Amino acid sequence: MNQGKKSTLMTPDPYHIPGYLGYVPQCKYRIGNTFGSITHELLTDNNVSCSGNPVLGDTSATRSPPAKTKEDFQRSQVYTKTRSWGNQKYVPQMVPGYTGYIPQGLNHFGSRYAEICHNAVSSFDTDQKKHEALANDIRTLNRLQADPNARPYATMAQNTTPLKPIADKAKPYLPGYAKQHSISPFYMPDNHPQQYFLAGYTGFVPKARKFFGQSYPSITSQALQAHKGDQERLSRTWNDPVTVFKSNEKKFQTSTIYPTNTGLVPHYTGHIPDQKFKFGTTFGSSTRAAVSQITN
Repeated sequence: MNQGKKSTLMTPDPYHIPGYLGYVPQCKYRIGNTFGSITHELLTDNNVSCSGNPVLGDTSATRSPPAKTKEDFQRSQVYTKTRSWGNQKYVPQMVPGYTGYIPQGLNHFGSRYAEICHNAVSSFDTDQKKHEALANDIRTLNRLQADPNARPYATMAQNTTPLKPIADKAKPYLPGYAKQHSISPFYMPDNHPQQYFLAGYTGFVPKARKFFGQSYPSITSQALQAHKGDQERLSRTWNDPVTVFKSNEKKFQTSTIYPTNTGLVPHYTGHIPDQKFKFGTTFGSSTRAAVSQITN
C-alpha cells in the first residue's frame, strides 16, 4: 500500500478500524491495547498464520491496468464504465456494507465482497453487450429482408418478410437433453414407465386418496390406472339400456312413542308436548298419556 505522510499519533498501517466484523486470527488472545494497535500487530507479525492475501485493499487512485487475465478484464470493464459514465455506484473497489442492488450479485459467492461485485457487474455488462449485439443483428436482418435493394450479401437474407407458413400448426418442441412427458400421464397406456406424477405436483389426481404408504410416483401411478379402468368401464356401458326396478315397500311395525297407559322413562330426550308447563310431579306421571292430554 502506498503510505503518505501520517501523524505519529495515529496507528500505523495496516490495521482494522473499530467495528470491523471480519475474522482476525488470534485477536481474542490479545488484550490491554486498542483494536487498531492489536490488529496492526497481528497483521505485521510473521509468526501469525495467515493466508498471505491481504484483506485490506489499496485506496490510492490508480488507472486501469492492462487486461491480461479474466480478473483483469473484468476489472477493466468496471474502470471503463466508471470513466465513460461519470460518477457511478459500481466502482472498482466496492465497500462492504453497501445496501444497494448489485445486478447478478446472487449468482456469485465464495469470495470477498469487492470481488463478488467485480464479477457480478462484469458479467452483467457482458450480457448487456451480447443482448445489444443480437438486437442489432435482428434489426439488420429485418432491414435487409424488408428492402430487397439493400442486400449487399445474398446469404444474409435468404427469405423476404413476412414469411409464409409451411404448416397449419407448429410442432411441439421437445428438448432431447431433458426427460419430459410427450403426452399427459392421464392418456398414457397402462404399465407405461412414465405414467406417474413427480413429487411436488400440486394438480388433482383422481382416486389418489385411497392409496397411501408409498412414494408419490407409485401412488399417482396406481391412481391413474384405477381412474383409467373406471373410465373404460363407463365407456363400455355408456350405450347400454337402463332398466329401473322399484322394490316393494315393506311396512315395519314401529312402537308407540307416547304410550297411553304409562309414562315415559326418565332421561327421555325427545319432545314432549306441553311438558314445560307441568311441575310438581314425577317425570313418569307428568308424561302419562301426553298426546291424549293435548288432543282432548
